[in-house]
Amino acid sequence: MKNGLSIFNVWAGLRLFFVGVNLFTNDISEGGVGSPLLRMLKEEKMRKRHPHISPTLDLIAKKIFSIPDVTAKFIQEVLDLPIRSVEILEGNQIHEQGFLGDYPFETSVDVRAKLDSGLEVIIEIQVMKQEYFVNRFYYYLANQLIENVRKKRKKGQTHQMYEDLVPVYGIAILEKSIFPDEASPVNVYEVRHAIHGGPLLANSKGNERHNLLRLAFLELDKYNESRGTQVSDPLQQWLEFFGNHPFSHQPDQVIEQAESLLIPSNWTKEEKDMIDERIRLRENWNMCMETLLKETKEEAGKIALEQGLEQGRMQGLEQGREEAALRIAQGLLANGFSTEEIQQYTDLSEEQIEQLKASLW
Repeated sequence: MKNGLSIFNVWAGLRLFFVGVNLFTNDISEGGVGSPLLRMLKEEKMRKRHPHISPTLDLIAKKIFSIPDVTAKFIQEVLDLPIRSVEILEGNQIHEQGFLGDYPFETSVDVRAKLDSGLEVIIEIQVMKQEYFVNRFYYYLANQLIENVRKKRKKGQTHQMYEDLVPVYGIAILEKSIFPDEASPVNVYEVRHAIHGGPLLANSKGNERHNLLRLAFLELDKYNESRGTQVSDPLQQWLEFFGNHPFSHQPDQVIEQAESLLIPSNWTKEEKDMIDERIRLRENWNMCMETLLKETKEEAGKIALEQGLEQGRMQGLEQGREEAALRIAQGLLANGFSTEEIQQYTDLSEEQIEQLKASLW
């Protein structure tokens, strides 16, 4: 019995050992997790409206939002606000920019605009996914609100600080989605009563009353993955425009105006040099990230293989022991041994032995 148990254990262990290896190495083989990465990126590039330039590139975005008509229409259709005119306060100047943060291309551009109603809107394009982006974006809006109060205080308008205070709204254009539980690629939030849903309006002297806060998020990659998501035609055009997709229908005049800014022949020589350099830097960054990802996955694959070998070996030995014990119990039952005696020889539970009896008789 002792020799039979040992041989059976080895055979069962080897069989499950190779099953375990196969399971763990499937994910790191040529058809596994990492291999389609470059192919996917190439296919995605082929589907772009402009294969070599992106509307979310900071220098291009600044050109786009430097046009008041484009900015006004974008804000109007995303935040659902009546707008007659808009003034670009900052963020529309095209200039060379060094990398001061830890991660280049983390944030592409901030644009601040003032509407004819007095409302201010900050537009930010976020390229990389950031865990605490919503917190940081909210801080930007609050900081701008405080800055507006400080300016009035410096002018000696202390008594007017609060009566002239108007809300600051925000629109974030995100290349990577941050709301996985929301199906829509466009989500707008504002302050409302918890019970009856009425809006919390800011009192502003001489101005139309507006909700105290409104935030909109356009998640471009979510629209990429779900073209069938129901959004209004104007929002769909903006998602297609900034997502660099082919337009599903003829864009309106304002979007065509913005689209013309992506055509290199419309750039000045200075703009072309800066944009080309920015594209080069961004492509180099992406290549570095792809290399890092590949190396990380290769290293993870080696670790997974080692773990797979060990897990397959351990699973094989464990299952081999159990199967051998059942075979021994079957022989003991046939020779009239009691349940208690079989437990002593095999370490099987009473329930396992009773199930074996039921299967035999």
